[in-house]
Amino acid sequence: MSKTRIIIVEDESSVRDSLSSWLSEEYDVSGFDSAEAFLNAINDFEFEDDVPTCLLLDFQMPGMNGVELQANLKLMNIQCPIIFMSGNAVQADIINAWQGGAVNFLLKPFAGPQVSTAIEKLFEHNQHQKLMPTAIQPSMHLIDIPISPREAEVLLLLGSGERQHEVAEKLGITLRTVKMHRASLKNKLKLNTLVELTQYCHENKPSIQKLLHN
Repeated sequence: MSKTRIIIVEDESSVRDSLSSWLSEEYDVSGFDSAEAFLNAINDFEFEDDVPTCLLLDFQMPGMNGVELQANLKLMNIQCPIIFMSGNAVQADIINAWQGGAVNFLLKPFAGPQVSTAIEKLFEHNQHQKLMPTAIQPSMHLIDIPISPREAEVLLLLGSGERQHEVAEKLGITLRTVKMHRASLKNKLKLNTLVELTQYCHENKPSIQKLLHN
């Protein structure tokens, strides 16, 4: 059986080489220094050969960036789970990545074990989904979130890309109050970074919205 396949698209050679070295013992790894280079070699890969594949994609690169490559792959009908990597992506970029189907977002600098863990979780989840009969595949289910309706409002707005002062204006509250709710969300849900907050919102939006009607 073929190894699980990892494709790295990263313009920084040091990061690309480190990832390749770390992952090559367990995975079949290919590396590219730009989105254009990967697209030029796209025909070298058979994405319908049942070999589990993951794309480790740098967010910001010269030329075509990560989200633009993501959109191109979608237009080409290439279904490949993407883990984005970035050191300084802004929230609007992160939201675009999630909406485009990203499965994870790793903030640089990161260590090899972090990458391995993200990949392992991805493939374990995909294998579990694949093995489950279609009739019992789980539908979107609601979860209990230990926050107040007001905190839910703040979370949804921040997760959609609104800045704290914009949230204050929309909700008719002070900036200080918004910051207080942001701190509470951090403590209750362990949402320490912008990436974590945006991802949580993206994955649990129906459950958060339900709190507004309680």
